Amino acid sequence: MRTNTNAPPAPMRYRVGDVVTDAQRALTGQVRDVHGNLLTLVRPSGYLWEVAMDQCWTASPEERQSLIPRGAVRVISTSPAPPSS
Repeated sequence: MRTNTNAPPAPMRYRVGDVVTDAQRALTGQVRDVHGNLLTLVRPSGYLWEVAMDQCWTASPEERQSLIPRGAVRVISTSPAPPSS
């Protein structure tokens, strides 16, 4: 059996709980709901928004850290590690 190497890649499917980055807003959020091609994303602050699935990618480890308050400081900060207590 031969496969069509010219076929477009299968669309990415996200599930509730996945962490993705919205390309239009440059924001990372957790998938709260999926309605066809639309994702409802949420930030820890409670901010909700909808975005088309094809405008998102799976968040990198650094992008995931932005959902954790301590991680957000690390991403924004120029220091490589959080201050010690």
